[in-house]
Amino acid sequence: MKKISVLLISLQRDLDIIGLKTLHYCLLKKGYDSVLLHLPNFNPNNNNALKQIGKFVLEISPKLIGISLMTVEYFNSRDLTKYLKNNFESIPIIWGGIHPTISPAMCLDDADYVCIGEGERTILDLANAINNDENVNNINNLGHIQNGKVKKNILYPLIENLDEIPSYDHIPINSFIQGKNGFIVPIDKKKFKKYARYRGTTYSIMSSRGCPFSCTYCCNNFISHLYQTKKIRRRSIKDIIFELEKTVNEYSEIEYINFQDDCFLACSDTYLKEFCEIYKGKIKKPFIIRAIPIYITPNKIKYLKDAGLAWINLGLQSGSDRVCNDIYKRKSLKADFLKAARIIKKFNIAAFYDIILDNPFENEEDRLATVQTLIETPKPFYTQFFSLTCYLGTEIYEKVKKELPEKIEDSLRKDYLSYKKNILNDLTRLAAFLNAEHMNKIVYFYKQNPRTFKFKISLFIAKLLTLIIYEPFTYWQVIKLSQQGSYLKTLRVLPNYVKEGLMRYLNQLIFKT
Repeated sequence: MKKISVLLISLQRDLDIIGLKTLHYCLLKKGYDSVLLHLPNFNPNNNNALKQIGKFVLEISPKLIGISLMTVEYFNSRDLTKYLKNNFESIPIIWGGIHPTISPAMCLDDADYVCIGEGERTILDLANAINNDENVNNINNLGHIQNGKVKKNILYPLIENLDEIPSYDHIPINSFIQGKNGFIVPIDKKKFKKYARYRGTTYSIMSSRGCPFSCTYCCNNFISHLYQTKKIRRRSIKDIIFELEKTVNEYSEIEYINFQDDCFLACSDTYLKEFCEIYKGKIKKPFIIRAIPIYITPNKIKYLKDAGLAWINLGLQSGSDRVCNDIYKRKSLKADFLKAARIIKKFNIAAFYDIILDNPFENEEDRLATVQTLIETPKPFYTQFFSLTCYLGTEIYEKVKKELPEKIEDSLRKDYLSYKKNILNDLTRLAAFLNAEHMNKIVYFYKQNPRTFKFKISLFIAKLLTLIIYEPFTYWQVIKLSQQGSYLKTLRVLPNYVKEGLMRYLNQLIFKT
């Protein structure tokens, strides 16, 4: 007997959606006709695009629709759901992802169901129940409205054996995308190259789930409380290598492997050494990892460098130990970050570091501590600046709501890449690009008096030179580092970075008070 069709929808601008692709392949593996639809340009006011979505739904005739969303996709998810409900009232719609997990009541104003937490078993249970015409209301991890109130069912335990979760194709089968012209087409290599980050040359994978930290601003803060654990669950090395071998053999265009683990290095030296030896022998592709500074050691970086580590991402977040300890509850301090950055510099690894701006609990001293930390950080490095967004359900949100309610911003609408334009944020950005001598002089002028002509003209010249010379040159240097210093290789891969890099580069020009 043929099983039902299920339509899974992503509203993210990026095609790099590990969670939804995993659910897609969970359903396919069990014989369901799962279809994955990307709507990166969704606009509820575009009637032609809406009609095309309606036509697509009619063609595949799903018995279940799932929408995956983060907080930033809430309004588009709401508007899409309203359209689907108005035109396909009989099809149940479930929302999943971090926002429905954190804010199920809000999401149930629009969705029939929400999935709270991990969704692999829940999506299969729901599909099975609908397929067999059974009651769905007691499925684990499911939230729904019962007698006018939100009912949240018990949670499945976290999946311990991650090897049981199916892997996915780089370009998923049964996947479609709606272009700017409104038409929905299958995703082939040409379309994938057009819409995917870095022109589809990077394959994203997770080798573990969980984070050893529970920073107050992070969704892991909520998840660790939801499941009452910060345990790191790891896939076997055999399972990881099997997936990667299959992928790189099938897709010759892949140039990088992107490990999206919250902290790739939260493992033993023995595990890491074994992984690196096998990876080097069988995969032979440069790779990217994310880590926490306290987990960086010379031995670990040596193993990784030898295996092909090209990029590493670390979070400084704030150069103020007070902020890291007391506000973020993050046990990785300035000294830990600088120690890690020096190790990374020693091994000539391309690095990108995360900084959080616009924290209402930071004072001038705290913010200057971040400036000073960046001055001391070995260059070159790429910096990702984020405006602190207090998401519902996180500790930082509750703290701001209680202590600084006038500072609460609407996390549903906020663009976390758009930070406020003010002098201290300018100094923080400049510190990532200017040499220590010039930067220290500007900071000295600021401390004397930020209203003086001397400081203002110094800041203006520094910003202008950084914009047109130092920042582009820094990006060039960091990309060249990732290519082992080769000019030819750097020129070859440069087009892969243009779209993403240009967007972030121009973002700094957007004025925000």
